Amino acid sequence: MKQLAIIGVGMLAMAAQAATTHVENNGTATFLELSRGPDVSKFGVGLGIKPDNNRPGFGGLYFSQTEFKNTSESYGQSNATIQTLGIRGFSIQGADDEEVGADMTLGLSHTKVQDYQRTGLSAKATVYLPVINRVTWYLGLALRPTFLSIDWDPDILTEVGFDTGIDVRLLPNLGLNTYYYHESMLTNDLESRNLSSGVAMGINWVW
Repeated sequence: MKQLAIIGVGMLAMAAQAATTHVENNGTATFLELSRGPDVSKFGVGLGIKPDNNRPGFGGLYFSQTEFKNTSESYGQSNATIQTLGIRGFSIQGADDEEVGADMTLGLSHTKVQDYQRTGLSAKATVYLPVINRVTWYLGLALRPTFLSIDWDPDILTEVGFDTGIDVRLLPNLGLNTYYYHESMLTNDLESRNLSSGVAMGINWVW
């Protein structure tokens, strides 16, 4: 199990490095994102640097908190909270002639719903694909595995987060997005326990 943990940490670190390769120093920057839906609210804040050539993106220290309301019957309609502190790097547009953007977050996360809690390493990767000028479609996947945590439920293999949506650039560093999300837990028997799912709208700003 320790060997798997070491391998997992190494793979996540390499993925984070690859995602931030094109985020070059262009002065300090602050990042803010807010989103809300019928059953979810999220805020995130970061301090770091902007990509070169004024491309929409960010790289640096990042914190987020997501609260899910009216979660599924798997946990008796109880609210759930996921907090993440780590390093995030993203560029909605690729560098040079690359059209595909990327987003990677690597850090520590804490999940709580009823008596269930998990604290440990987590990773999220997102790919941005251009639709038309200033509009991109994105697809993201987050994993929070049990073997990379310090407290866990022995029945849970990993927590899984998925989201997909559209990002519209009002300005190069100011965007609006609307998306569908799905948060769940995967048991050792490969059964899914739903935490929450639905739609939301948000805003993100780098300055």
